[in-house]
Amino acid sequence: MDLRRELDELDALRDGLTPQDRGRRFEKWLIKLLSRDNLAPRASFRPGGEEVDGSFRYGGRYYLLEVKWWAADSAVPASALYQFKGKVDGKLVGTIGVFVSMSGYSSEAVDALRVGKDLNVILFDRSDVEYAVDLSFAEVLEFKLREAAETGEVFVPYKAAVAPPPTVPKPPLTIVVEGQSDAVIIGGVAAALRDRGDTVRSLNFIEAGGVWGLARVAAAAARVNPGTVLVVADSDGVRTTIPGAELLDGHDHEIIIVVPRIEKWLGLAAPSHAPRLLGAELARRASAINLDETAVRDEEFARLIKWLTS
Repeated sequence: MDLRRELDELDALRDGLTPQDRGRRFEKWLIKLLSRDNLAPRASFRPGGEEVDGSFRYGGRYYLLEVKWWAADSAVPASALYQFKGKVDGKLVGTIGVFVSMSGYSSEAVDALRVGKDLNVILFDRSDVEYAVDLSFAEVLEFKLREAAETGEVFVPYKAAVAPPPTVPKPPLTIVVEGQSDAVIIGGVAAALRDRGDTVRSLNFIEAGGVWGLARVAAAAARVNPGTVLVVADSDGVRTTIPGAELLDGHDHEIIIVVPRIEKWLGLAAPSHAPRLLGAELARRASAINLDETAVRDEEFARLIKWLTS
């Protein structure tokens, strides 16, 4: 059973499938992955009329599954997370839900889940699924459960726990951002620097899924990634640092707060415009930024360039 090949084939077909068909095929694939890892999965069922995408057993307890694979530009909103959390809340005390989204999560959705009173849902994204294929679902879940138990964090990508190979001459610069659009924009700036002849470091982006998870995700990354972990966040007009910044004390890190939001570097009229743009268009606009002019008028942009090229 070549699960990696099957996942790649499903990924290649995703634009030709309806969201419902893509979701059903991914559910079946995920059940195969859980079976491979001896986690006793059960396919979708309908207790009391509500639909649950599946369940599995790990460490002597049972977990509920929710599986989503929407369009590339359709991140899971808060309403979907709360709907699933409601299903988990109605089950045996201590039940944990695992939400798997191949299309990511909106930053607002993850942050809303983080500030809730009862944390009983763990989030997996595409990178977590890919690590689970190559390693095991249980290994990725174990990491996430420990982070949730020790820090109360529902979404720490397993990528944060992976150190670069020791053969790499100079380790990449690890950059922790709020969401995918921020990573795309910074990646576009890096591309613009390369195009003009600057030497740019290799970059390791980790998406925290919102501002409230930045410090915990960065701390997890700092434990295994050598060198400085760079944290880039929006000020939203009021923020001067990130929530929980004290968690990074003792770790080699640097925080860049962009006033008011990183989207201003693209000249967008409002930050809400960025999520509407596809990744390729965001990257194109970012790579077209006037680097020198922007660095002169924006101190934080100049600091970012220094880190990207140092």
